[in-house]
Amino acid sequence: MSQDLVRTNAAPLALTMPDEERQAVMAAFAVNCAEGTSITEFDLSRIKVASGTALWLIPGLEGDKTEPAIDGVIVLARDTRVYYKSKDAGSVPPDCSSIDGKTGKGDPGGVCEKCPLAQFESAPDGGAGQACKASKQLFMLRGTSMLPEVVSLPPTSLKAVRQYFLKLTTQGVPYHHHMVRIELEKAQNAQGKVYGKAVMKFVRKLSADEIARAEEMRAFVQTFCGQVTPGAATE
Repeated sequence: MSQDLVRTNAAPLALTMPDEERQAVMAAFAVNCAEGTSITEFDLSRIKVASGTALWLIPGLEGDKTEPAIDGVIVLARDTRVYYKSKDAGSVPPDCSSIDGKTGKGDPGGVCEKCPLAQFESAPDGGAGQACKASKQLFMLRGTSMLPEVVSLPPTSLKAVRQYFLKLTTQGVPYHHHMVRIELEKAQNAQGKVYGKAVMKFVRKLSADEIARAEEMRAFVQTFCGQVTPGAATE
């Protein structure tokens, strides 16, 4: 069996480590980070598509690295919106954002559906896109990380995620009850710029024990995810 297959099929450590150790980490986070603290997406490890490539940009202790695919368990997924007045401001909180894709907070704020910045052909470059970009934010457990990493998928990948989640639904599989691999497929826009388009691939269902722990982690993430603001989906 190849090393890649073994790595892909192995559940994240957060779902397999002893209960006592996992509970200790969750309790420490609740005290040190969640109570009365404003957490942003920039505080959690953040994975996004490297601009101009079909590679994920993944932060690490020894610096950022790029990978063509990531695999793990999505414990929470939500639709978000992000608006930056400056196109080069992706490393700071957005001027306006929405954690549900419906109501924006900031400047201009308000109902996203009615906002001129959320309409197609409002992009500052004069293209067919939106000035306020829709994205999918995935809280994903991977490898040895005890906290979820935030994976931001750009507008070009939203259709693929919707279709994949619909397929899971027809099979009666909640998205947090399975392992998924998210690859990036090379594509080009009308201007010839290269970008990465998400390809979702089913790896395996979780075991009963893993599902129980995934449910626990999902409830844990829900206690603080409202404090996590969206950010740019590409570098």
